[in-house]
This record gives sequence, structure tokens and C-alpha cells, in this order.
Amino acid sequence: MTLDSIMKCAFSYQSNCQNDSSESEYIKAVYELSYLAEYRFRTFLFHSDLIFNLSPYGFRFRRALRTAHEHTDNVIKQRKASLKKDTELEKVKQKRHLDFLDILLYAKDENGQGLSDEDLRAEVDTFMFEGHDTTASGISWTLYCMATQPEHQNKCREEIRELLGGRNTLEWEDLGKMPYTTMCIKESMRLYPPVPGVARQLSSPVTFPDGRSLPKVFYVVTDIYKMVHTL
Repeated sequence: MTLDSIMKCAFSYQSNCQNDSSESEYIKAVYELSYLAEYRFRTFLFHSDLIFNLSPYGFRFRRALRTAHEHTDNVIKQRKASLKKDTELEKVKQKRHLDFLDILLYAKDENGQGLSDEDLRAEVDTFMFEGHDTTASGISWTLYCMATQPEHQNKCREEIRELLGGRNTLEWEDLGKMPYTTMCIKESMRLYPPVPGVARQLSSPVTFPDGRSLPKVFYVVTDIYKMVHTL
């Protein structure tokens, strides 16, 4: 559902992956890549590119990566083709805000040079992959928290019922008028962050108050989930 939504809103693409088996291949590839990346991280021998690439896991990783890239390339190709039509160009000109992909396609640097196909795919890959996967995780954990805390679930339900009145759907303006529901969503994301860890490579050495230090280019990983649940 989250992939269908982000594809429609950010890429002007009707994916219908909830019903179309060919589109769901991308979802399977995302699961496969996520699993293999985590498995490689936990397996010392696979830290070597040579060993990992020669292993069956490396083959699975490349196959899934190829599927993901083909999906991204297809989305970009279709959007480029549609923008060549006069009717579609008129729709774009009338929009108050461009879609994410349209912004990338029309982006130019100071020399009037647009993004290369490789740069374009990298940006779209990141937004498409992270945009739907983390959103799906956040929604799932929020629903879990609501299910385990029925008193808060009821308060959220009443708040939204009062806001809707006799309507069936929320409008954009309604999003700022549900403070209690917003607090519950934020608390769920605090307890179960969609991105449970953040990694950074040091650009300069770091020395801690106790005298210990980490060298430049060292990788540091912060486990957000563990920090929250330890406190």
C-alpha cells in the first residue's frame, strides 16, 4: 500500500503492486536486499567483497539488485516518455507543486546540465526504497501500539470522528487538527523507530572525555532502538 501511494504521489506512476504480480517482484527484491545486507553485516567472512561476491548470497544480492534497478529504470523511462506528450506537459505546468521525479527530470546545474541517468536512478532508488519501506514499518508499529493500548486507540478514534463530522475522508487541512493522534504516532515511532540504527563514517578523529579516541574514516553506528529501550 505504501509503495502504491508513494509511486502515485511522487512518481506519477500507477504501480498497483498490491494486485499486480509483476510489480510485487520489486517488493520481493526489497525484502531480499534488506535481508542479505543485514546477513552480510553479521557474517565476518562476507565483509570481504571477493568472498561475498563468489558466494550464493552474493549471487542472490546481485539478482535482487538487478530487479530493483530494472523497476526504477522502467519508472523513469515511462515518465520521460509521458512528458514528451503535450497533454502531460500542460498538466505539469498547472501543478502547484511538481512530483519528486519531475523535479529531478527538470533539474539543471549552473551550466544547464541535467542529472545523468545514473544519478537520476540513484536518487529515485533511495526515495522509492526508503520512502515506502520505512513508512510501512512506521504504520505497522503504530497499529501494533494502538492494538496493545486500547484506551489510547479509543481516544484517537474519537478525536478523528469528531474532526470528520459526517465526512468519510480526511483533507490536507485536517492533519494539523489531531494533536492526540499525532502524539500517539510520534510515541510509536520513538519506541519502534522505522530506522533503528544510523551509521556514519568519521571525517576527522574523535576523542572522548575519558581519553579514548576513534580515528578518521572509522565507522560509527548508533543503535537508536537499543538506546530507547535501555533508558
